[in-house]
Amino acid sequence: MLKKILILSILMFTLSSCWSDETTADLETNGLTTFEWTGYSISIPGNWDVMNDKKNILPEPSQGKIELSVQSSQPKGGFLNNLLILSDTLKTFTNSVEYSMANNVGARREYIDYLELENKEFTFLDENKSQLYVFEAKYNLETPKLKFLQTAYVCNPNKGYFLTIAISPSIKKIDKYETLLSTFSCNPWEDLSEL
Repeated sequence: MLKKILILSILMFTLSSCWSDETTADLETNGLTTFEWTGYSISIPGNWDVMNDKKNILPEPSQGKIELSVQSSQPKGGFLNNLLILSDTLKTFTNSVEYSMANNVGARREYIDYLELENKEFTFLDENKSQLYVFEAKYNLETPKLKFLQTAYVCNPNKGYFLTIAISPSIKKIDKYETLLSTFSCNPWEDLSEL
């Protein structure tokens, strides 16, 4: 778990390396586009770019794998807002709420100056229940503080997804980012033969 949080921190730091003086605080979605990948789907803003060459940009996590990395094409609040989805094979039975809570325990230990802003029940559009954590923190002493929205989704007893959005702390209204996370769902055709 600690390795996963450390890798997540490094990944989000890599994605956050593009800062500017722009202070626009709203998420400009230009409409959401639904993308379907093996095992899951999610809708992302039309002006966000999928990082297809993530193997050459982001470090490989020590546990699980990077499923998706997208970032805004335009800075908001001086930062390129981004979404990172990690997946992992689950070794014990859990649900989305428990998986989200376990990942947050690791985040509290790994991030610097962790400040919880919100912790609430979260419902995806397909009615799957989870926990949403909104907090501000730094990756290390040299990086600026960012605002994070984190939740998790367990698709079956063997597969869990960990979703993180990183935004500028100057962005106060986060409803649109919560909506973005809520569009995540498991594809019904995901291979469940190993259950």
